[in-house]
Amino acid sequence: MSLRPRFAADGRLQLPAGVDVLSRASGRGNRGDVVGEIAFTGYDPFERVASDLLLAEEFARADLVDRTKAKAWYEQHGVLDLQHLFPDDEFEARDFRVDADAFHDATVDVAQQQANVRWHLDSLVRLSDHLEDGTASRPGLAPSEAWDPAWAQPVIRGPGELLWLGGATNEEAHIESLMQHAATPQHVFRGTRLEDLNLPQGMKPRQYERWWRLAHAAYERILAERVPMLWVPGAQWERTWLGYNIEETPTPRWALGRMSADWLGLVELERRLLEPYVRRAAERDVELRRVGFEEEVTRESASRKEPFPGPLGVYERRRWTSVLAPVYVQLLEGLIRVTEGQRGAAICRECGNPFLTPNPPKP
Repeated sequence: MSLRPRFAADGRLQLPAGVDVLSRASGRGNRGDVVGEIAFTGYDPFERVASDLLLAEEFARADLVDRTKAKAWYEQHGVLDLQHLFPDDEFEARDFRVDADAFHDATVDVAQQQANVRWHLDSLVRLSDHLEDGTASRPGLAPSEAWDPAWAQPVIRGPGELLWLGGATNEEAHIESLMQHAATPQHVFRGTRLEDLNLPQGMKPRQYERWWRLAHAAYERILAERVPMLWVPGAQWERTWLGYNIEETPTPRWALGRMSADWLGLVELERRLLEPYVRRAAERDVELRRVGFEEEVTRESASRKEPFPGPLGVYERRRWTSVLAPVYVQLLEGLIRVTEGQRGAAICRECGNPFLTPNPPKP
């Protein structure tokens, strides 16, 4: 059985024409960078791959650190092509811009995307295991005793800032880049008074120092407790997370308010995190050509008095250059199943890894 999604099931994933995982830094890129060109040939990414796994499961488990294994995996399954998937974002390979048919991904960005997908699979398992929490009504959106609020409180990685959904205050939730590396602002701005800095609007030096101390302590706790860190595209960061204020009334539906840490809150968090990937996966290529003819009709062909080539047709296709497009479409199908009261994922008893729950066979 397969997990053929109800959305974008007609998509085709294009394979690379050539792929190389660099063994050392050069003019082509940095050590470990994945470079090459995209071919026109592709495959149906919603059938099981050679390992008998679904593509989302295969990507989450793949060894993409070993150069030889990574190269073989990309050749068989496809590449991430992050710069074309999210062209407005800055990745580690941003100094090596690519043309329309090329790709260039850094290993650190690949690892982050794998971590994201693993987190989504784990979350779908937790949502599936606690389906009864989705219908139970509790005062103040309090989670059940078996539910761990930390499951719905990862760290969101934005441009130059972290947002910890588990922070008790806004100072603990919003952790700017410099606050991650120094315990106090004095360690960074030596010889400069806080009064002389361009502080956030309306913030006094003492308040800024308090924010820095609490944010740095929260960051140390995040590392110690190994709280998951999830990357999000810059556009979603600005629209959804930049102004996140945990002091507002908690509700799963209000984008800038504090999110609940119960089952409903995790469903809403999943929805927000999946959306930008699915939005890109929804895009189509449109072609206008004569029905039954691959080439355009020219004056020469028309002068040969050949039979009329047929009416003009409009052809819409989803052609993906990034493996993440079909992966997130599969994750979306798992989340939809959860919201319908069905299992979206489970843990394999033999290997202990999460897997998406296949659709039941048709009678």
